[in-house]
Amino acid sequence: MYRLLYAGALFLLFSCGGDTASKQAAPAPSKTATATIQGQPLLPRIPNDLRLKMWNEGEIIDYIFHDLPFSMNQNEQASIRTNITYIGDEPVTVLPKGCKPMARQFYQANGVIVYEADVYFDDNCQFYVFYVDGQAKYANQMDETGKQFFTNMITQAMQARQKIGGTPPAGAQ
Repeated sequence: MYRLLYAGALFLLFSCGGDTASKQAAPAPSKTATATIQGQPLLPRIPNDLRLKMWNEGEIIDYIFHDLPFSMNQNEQASIRTNITYIGDEPVTVLPKGCKPMARQFYQANGVIVYEADVYFDDNCQFYVFYVDGQAKYANQMDETGKQFFTNMITQAMQARQKIGGTPPAGAQ
């Protein structure tokens, strides 16, 4: 008798939408979120097929920096491929409090923006949040070469700004 009740309860749980949360798209993470969701990534890591598409077909990566005095683009295959390697394989499991993106990247292949990414880079935050069709879909840690790339870029921007008498960008290390 108990087995029948148990089986009926499980049936109702699954037939009444008990697993609908797993079928819905993950919400965009709050920029001030401070906890993991039961140890699971806030967003899944970017699928390898999207990375591979940019590796094989990428034409341009544009950077728009929020607080640096320039924008930048890469349109050589070697530079684009190097940039793709900055995306680590590990998902983002925690968003430290106060993280803000320093830039937005636009990845273009065959004349179309394949995806966009917010680049988070400061002492506590080194990761990407990828957007597809305007929705946050994936998040990956930045690998060590990416961290070095952005450190060098910020250093050069600060040196250039000091030469022209400006102030360092907000959040600069």
